[in-house]
Amino acid sequence: MNWSPAMRRTRREKLQQPQLSLFDQDVLAFELFPGDWDVNVRLIENRMVVTRKPHDCVLCGEVVPVKSRVRAQSECRLDDNEVVTLYVCELCCSAIGRSRTDDGKEIERRMQRRRAS
Repeated sequence: MNWSPAMRRTRREKLQQPQLSLFDQDVLAFELFPGDWDVNVRLIENRMVVTRKPHDCVLCGEVVPVKSRVRAQSECRLDDNEVVTLYVCELCCSAIGRSRTDDGKEIERRMQRRRAS
């Protein structure tokens, strides 16, 4: 079978945008800071990644270990062109996924940990 350039382009597009699971869709749709959106901030990227180095979770403040599958949201501040990437740990991602069934109680509890420290 011969490959045409159009087929390669289509395959490349499919590889760049993998199918998201329902869990990933819920986690990515969750608003990290509801009602606190700054007009000088632009969302660059919001996706699930596997970490290569430790990071701090933006919701609970715990350290995200290496090789964890987490949510990474990159934003750019327009006033000084600074790019910031916010990471959400696996436990917070699980709590976000369960927020439909427990009315968000577990994610609130995890966010309280950050506020308490």
